Amino acid sequence: MLERWRARLGFAVCCSSVSCASAARPPRSALDAGPMASFEVDGAPLCFVGANNYYLTYKPKQMVDGVLETAHAMGVKVVRLWGFIDRGSLDGSVPSVDGDGTKDGHYFQAWDPAQHHAVYNDGPNGLQSLDYALAKASSLQLKVVLVLTNNWREFGGMDQYLTWYGMSAHQDFYTDLAVKQAYKDWVSHLTSHVNVITQRAYRDDPTIFAWELGNEPRGAPGTPSSVVNDWAGEMSSYLKSLDSQHLVAVGDEGFFEQPGSSAHWTYHANNGVDHTALSALPNIDYGTFHMYPDTWGTGFSWPERWIDDHLRVARALGKPTVLEEYGLKVMRDELGRVTDGLDARLAGYKAWNERILARGGSAAMFWLLAGKDENGGAYPDYDHFGVYRGDQTSDLLRGFAQRFVTSAPACLNAAPKVAPNPSPFVHVVKRRTSAFGWRASDG
Repeated sequence: MLERWRARLGFAVCCSSVSCASAARPPRSALDAGPMASFEVDGAPLCFVGANNYYLTYKPKQMVDGVLETAHAMGVKVVRLWGFIDRGSLDGSVPSVDGDGTKDGHYFQAWDPAQHHAVYNDGPNGLQSLDYALAKASSLQLKVVLVLTNNWREFGGMDQYLTWYGMSAHQDFYTDLAVKQAYKDWVSHLTSHVNVITQRAYRDDPTIFAWELGNEPRGAPGTPSSVVNDWAGEMSSYLKSLDSQHLVAVGDEGFFEQPGSSAHWTYHANNGVDHTALSALPNIDYGTFHMYPDTWGTGFSWPERWIDDHLRVARALGKPTVLEEYGLKVMRDELGRVTDGLDARLAGYKAWNERILARGGSAAMFWLLAGKDENGGAYPDYDHFGVYRGDQTSDLLRGFAQRFVTSAPACLNAAPKVAPNPSPFVHVVKRRTSAFGWRASDG
């Protein structure tokens, strides 16, 4: 069954050496046309395996430590976290959209009906939990992507903003002046918030890899892509006016606007997302895309095109791109042991990381890195994407983490001869040489 699945993928399984990646070099084509760009930090190019986690901003410190120490042990360089927990009013007069609006009693924003404005929680059950996660990440030399809101109702997000103002149409989040100002106010507060542990304002903290405007922003079905594009352009410009030291990304899933295409729905942008236009915005520093073949109903031959098409967009724009979420589900029994799906996951994760490396990509970030719960058992694998220290998936990804650092063509060919004014803040450097060693055309 595994071999049949691999055949459906259509990927050649490559060895782990640099020479193998070179031997599998595709012919020069549109995939490799145009200037290259890469991430750089401390004067050196940065290619990496990264991880996602949603609970480090509200769980006990030992749980935060466990996940981040696992990330460090795996060779993960960047962790993506939520920078939001939004609720309704404390008196209950304005409802929360996600349960009681808290996560284990924690929240970052709440609505104040008297002021008709959100109020911010900088205390121990608020942003001090995020302070701790950032300080711990810094101590382990990890970088953190902070996401500013959520397309989905979990943790409040866009629908909570709308509820504050008595609205319900999802696309109004992107156009209503009061809602947009509330989002800007949160961005301003978070960038200027001073970490109680490090005594650094977030805008001055090089631990932060980048700000993301939102997790998987979408409009309602039929929303013109100009709606989300205009919002992302406005908010990325505003964010840069507050913090010019950090990168900014959209956090979109990477959907394309090709309405006449016979391809999968991810290429039809009927939810207002045009990845190419979003990535091209002047204050967006790099592209993002997500990949969930089983939950999106794509079939298993789709990922190779999806990866290649996003690398093409990145090269055309002269910006890096990051596969910042991907996953295949596994099923577990009541003891947490995997009972189904592991062979498919391992084959897929291997093929996808191989492809990103071979085609000159800079990074891939898996969903989801988990650890121990409050009682020392495994944190529940609620969505079936969990990766745990010492399991077969983490062992596979640990190997790729080393290869992205030591032998990724994107970074090997991007290494500068001299690194003037090295900075601890991650930034983007455009290159004139392709990831395969070919000189890009001047025209």
